[in-house]
Amino acid sequence: VFDKKLRLLALDALERIEVALRVDLSHRLGEKDLFAYLKPALFHDSFATKVNPTTGMTQHHEWLTKHAGLIVRSRETFMTHNKEKYGLPVAIWVACEVWDFGCMSTLFSGLQTVDQDAIARSYGVEDGRIFASWLRSLNYLRNVCAHHSRLWNRNIVEGPKLPVLGQVVSLDGFISSGKGTLQTRPFLLLCICQHLMQVINPSSTWGSRLKMHLLEEFPDLSHLGITLHGMGVDEDWKQRVW
Repeated sequence: VFDKKLRLLALDALERIEVALRVDLSHRLGEKDLFAYLKPALFHDSFATKVNPTTGMTQHHEWLTKHAGLIVRSRETFMTHNKEKYGLPVAIWVACEVWDFGCMSTLFSGLQTVDQDAIARSYGVEDGRIFASWLRSLNYLRNVCAHHSRLWNRNIVEGPKLPVLGQVVSLDGFISSGKGTLQTRPFLLLCICQHLMQVINPSSTWGSRLKMHLLEEFPDLSHLGITLHGMGVDEDWKQRVW
């Protein structure tokens, strides 16, 4: 029951983060070109020109294939309207509405450095490559939650990179702890979600709901060796910004 509530709460944050990222990507690229997502020149070389010897495609080609599938499968009224009235391809501010979290995470990873950094800075992160790793990790988190898999003490395969000490205060405890359990468990990703939520909607109660309705009500199973530490919760977790 605890794990189910945790997954639902994580999805609540991820939904808002996904919508915010959709706005950021479409606005940043839309300023450059109506169909910016189709233009290899607007992405970095390893994404746009380096060919995968296995597939014979660039990462951009692979992304466009997935993107085309999302466009074709969409039955949304706005998509039908745009196809019938303007044809294909659709403008980026229309296309972005069918992008899922994984699609956006991949596209962000292909942006030029200046664009990655600009979006990352709006979330208090100076390095866009670090922010790209956050998005990959959050996409992994979303997939775990969406497939109803165990979350609370899962080992995070797609671990996020951490910023320099002091840049995101709520993550400093994970940086100073060094490599270990704290950096490979879901609590780190939940703290990243909370940081992003404070930027997107400072009045959100998401963090306090996580603290009061879940973490503080974790069942007492210490006699079985089951504690909050298993999900990467450190000793100072209550002092974080919730």
